Amino acid sequence: MTGRILNLNFPSVVASMDVGGQTMTYGYSSGTYARLNPALNQVSLLPRQEEIDSLGPGITKPDWEKRFELVYERALNERVTATMGVAPVILSFARHVNRKHGKAPKELWKIRALFCTSVRKIQFKYAPLLRKYFGDAPVVEIYSATEGVFAQQLDDLPYVTPNYDTYFFEVETGKETKMLHELRRGEWGKLIISSCMFPRYDIGDLIEAMGKNYFRVFGRNKPLTLLEHRLHRLLFRWFL
Repeated sequence: MTGRILNLNFPSVVASMDVGGQTMTYGYSSGTYARLNPALNQVSLLPRQEEIDSLGPGITKPDWEKRFELVYERALNERVTATMGVAPVILSFARHVNRKHGKAPKELWKIRALFCTSVRKIQFKYAPLLRKYFGDAPVVEIYSATEGVFAQQLDDLPYVTPNYDTYFFEVETGKETKMLHELRRGEWGKLIISSCMFPRYDIGDLIEAMGKNYFRVFGRNKPLTLLEHRLHRLLFRWFL
C-alpha cells in the first residue's frame, strides 16, 4: 500500500527534564513513535510530527481542533490511503471534518485501511462508526502500549494475534499461571508480558483465548470489567 497516512497522534513533546546537564524532552508514546519512525516503506505520515508538536502539548478540545485543522489542510490535496492512531481520536477527526467542512473523509480520500489502537471493543463499538465516515475500508486492531506493539489483527476475524517472536506472554487465570499459547478457548485472565526491559510486567489488561491462536483484550483489570465479562459469559456461554 502506497500513499500518505493521516497523522492523528498525540504530541511527542509535553515537558522537559534535566538529565546529566542536558535538557531532554518527553511526551506521549504515539507521538514519539511518529517522530522517530516517520516513514514505512512507501508510505509516510502527514503532517510531520514536528508540525503537530509545534501546536503545543495540550489535549483539550480546542487543542485537538487545531491539530485536526492542520491535518485537514496538509492532507486535503494529497493521496491519503490510511489512518493510524487511537480509535476515538480518528473518529473525532472524522466528525470534525464533517461538521466544519461539510464532507466526510470518504469524500476526500480513498482510505484503504484504518489502523486503530488503545481502546477495547474497536471492532464492535468503533468500526461501524468509522466506516460511516471513512467508507468500507478494513478496520485493523493493533494491541499496543507505551512499552511496545504486542499483537495485531491479521485477518477479517475481530481478534488479535500476539507477537511471540518479540515478547513472552503469560496469563494469571486465577487458578494458575499459564503461557498465553496454552490457553484453551474461553480461558481468560490477567496478562503478564516480559520483554528485554520489563520482566513479568503486569500490564493491567485482561485477555481471553478465542481459539486457534486468536485472542481478545477485553478491558482493564477492574471490578466493573470483571462483572461485565462474567455477565457476558453467562449470557453467551453456549457460543464459547
